[in-house]
Amino acid sequence: MRQIIQKWPNYLILVRHGQSVYNEERELVNRGVIETYTKNVKEVRSADLPLSELGKLQAEKTGLYLKEHFPRINLILSSPFERAYDTARIIAKHFPETRFVLEERVREKEYGITEALTPAELKSLFPYEYERKQKEEKYYYRPPGGESSPDVNLRIWSFLTTLVREHAKMNVLVVTHSVVMLSFRKLLEKFSEQQLSKIDREDALKNCAIISYRFDRDLKPKPKLKLEFYNKVA
Repeated sequence: MRQIIQKWPNYLILVRHGQSVYNEERELVNRGVIETYTKNVKEVRSADLPLSELGKLQAEKTGLYLKEHFPRINLILSSPFERAYDTARIIAKHFPETRFVLEERVREKEYGITEALTPAELKSLFPYEYERKQKEEKYYYRPPGGESSPDVNLRIWSFLTTLVREHAKMNVLVVTHSVVMLSFRKLLEKFSEQQLSKIDREDALKNCAIISYRFDRDLKPKPKLKLEFYNKVA
């Protein structure tokens, strides 16, 4: 019998960053408590948006959960964006011997000129872009200076090729962002745009949500990473 050579990690664990200042304000905007984002969001580069106090607590609880369920993690990879980096650092305190690496390919989706704009502001400031977004819809829309979801998929595909080349039989933790985590699901589980959009609508990823994949040599078709759970919160 031909021996199967394992190229994939034993476990691939994905964690969304804890609640950021932007997430905190977006909830207030969505509820109609405030009309637009404050200067704490509008005047800060997306990469520099920090965790809220709740976000720090979420990260700490997530670290405790991961230590209990995955006692050994060989590698922690983090988006360089501050909210993800700080989440990863808080988690990493529970794995002091684990190598920690910044990985730009798992950074947040780039939103270009639409960054920190409410739908009403986008319609008022950039009416053509507002109409184009309605036409192309969320998945394919690429704002000027930004990315579409397929653009994100390309860099995550590149990341996965590195994963199988360099991290076989390891337990790998990636701390990243919701769009990126959905991109992992699309590529690993071969989802269509419609399937992915349905998940995003009906079971959107929470802050510090965890997705876990386990290597399964009997899984068909490839890749041989089987989803264990999705959107689990510590």
